[in-house]
Amino acid sequence: MTRSLWPMALLLAFSCVSLVQAQTQPAGEMKPMAILTISGYDELKEDINFLGSLAGQPQLAAQFEPFIMGFVQGLNKTQSLGVVVQTDGMNFAGAVCLPIKDFATFLTNLKAFGIQSSDAGNGITQISANGQTLFGKQGKDWAYLSMMPQMLENLPENPDRIFASLTDEYDIGLRANVQNVPEAYRQMLIQQIKAGMEAGMKPMPNESDEKFQARKQMTTVQVEQLERAINEINELTVGLAIDSKQQRTFFDFAYTAVAGSQLAEQLADMANTTTNFAGFFQPNAAGMLMLASKMQEADIAQMEQMVGAARKQIETAIDEESDLPNDQAKETAKSAANDFIDAMVATFKAGVMDGGAVLNLTPESLSLVAGGFIADPAKVESGLKKLAELGKNEPDMPTVNWNAESHAGVSFHTLSVPTPDEEEPRQLFGNTIEMAVGIGKQSVYFSLGRDAIAAAKKVIDESAANPGKAIAPMEMSVSVGQVLKTVAALNPEEETVQMISDALENETAGRDHVRIVAQPIENGVRSRFEIEEGVMRAIAVGVQAQQMQAAGAGR
Repeated sequence: MTRSLWPMALLLAFSCVSLVQAQTQPAGEMKPMAILTISGYDELKEDINFLGSLAGQPQLAAQFEPFIMGFVQGLNKTQSLGVVVQTDGMNFAGAVCLPIKDFATFLTNLKAFGIQSSDAGNGITQISANGQTLFGKQGKDWAYLSMMPQMLENLPENPDRIFASLTDEYDIGLRANVQNVPEAYRQMLIQQIKAGMEAGMKPMPNESDEKFQARKQMTTVQVEQLERAINEINELTVGLAIDSKQQRTFFDFAYTAVAGSQLAEQLADMANTTTNFAGFFQPNAAGMLMLASKMQEADIAQMEQMVGAARKQIETAIDEESDLPNDQAKETAKSAANDFIDAMVATFKAGVMDGGAVLNLTPESLSLVAGGFIADPAKVESGLKKLAELGKNEPDMPTVNWNAESHAGVSFHTLSVPTPDEEEPRQLFGNTIEMAVGIGKQSVYFSLGRDAIAAAKKVIDESAANPGKAIAPMEMSVSVGQVLKTVAALNPEEETVQMISDALENETAGRDHVRIVAQPIENGVRSRFEIEEGVMRAIAVGVQAQQMQAAGAGR
């Protein structure tokens, strides 16, 4: 719901700075509206050296110091720096905050770079460079820079106290306190979103009325979600960290909800997430995905609206754009699509999202299993049978073996298709690609690859052995090492891939994952995109290999 909101909320926050005029009202309590932080110089050097060490250059930061020493001379290199924008609801204050005790000497050093300064009165310095003008002010242990002199009033005496909540965890952090943005500006943003939606809601050339209404309905739902988010999100946080101690890099996107709001209730449900499909939780697999959450009634209603619009679009597309031979075939296709959508709607109404997927991969085999909770699996089975009926007269349509096997209350329907003649897919799949769909009492599974049914049975058995397992609401991981090892084995002539694969296998001991995890936090949720050491090393090795090839080509 909030993925497209946060850039707009931040834009609104910083727009307040450019729109503000000199205020005559006495200042009230200043609250942070937005802050941007960057770790101190010494810490950034350490992180740069860590990244350099992955490519055999542990003193990488030293290469840049001669170019930047003139700009950082005078800074307290152990302290962070940043930008703060504050408001009391009527007045605004905002500045770049630099940990400098002697601002005058700092400015004198910058004259060598063509940056000039002059006294503007009232303790304020005017700074000019390349036709641009800023205003600065010396505080106790900090210097402040802003676009307008009046923005330098009512700033925090020690910005480090405000920055610490971000710099303790991130090298670069950004936080917007959405509810501290004055109400007038938030409502202005909402009205601009609605106006943009209305301006764009015009029928496209050759667009039917049904398609236009379906598109309009889906857009209306999305705008309603954004409006709700603007009114109910308390804080938005974005952060990037290079963690040399744990040898990883991660990027966070987090938000918290206004207490007592509908969003707060929704996020509270994420605090104790469990799954009945724990068999998909295989962190050592080549790839893994887990999803588990509860849905609020309002979310269910919105999803039903969107699915209803999608249903109309699918039916229209089948009527107007499909290659089906006759009306009967089109009706069968629409009936099958409606069965799948009915199963989806029934699952939404149950208020539970629970399931996952797992990919196991070696140079000799590939198997994929996906599945989860479905409130009405009979509808899925009905849709599959209608699709099979639709394609029975096609010359290349494989035969479906209905009820080929059963296991733990799950009935499997199977089919197989010939593997393409290329060597690589035959090495992974054999002569045929095996596929299976398992229909349970309230579950559906899909699997393909070698021993497709056996792989699904393993997931089913491990799930049954661990009911109600506590997990994150969403977790996805990919083992780059396993993927590259398979690619290298299938393409031995690719020397760069082989080089990277060998480096991962010999030097990182399985720390080669890209991982995305949505984790509950106090009154909110944090989504983290994490890259382990092995992936960063693979990138470094790949860059080195390309440089070597380029040098060889040059010679």
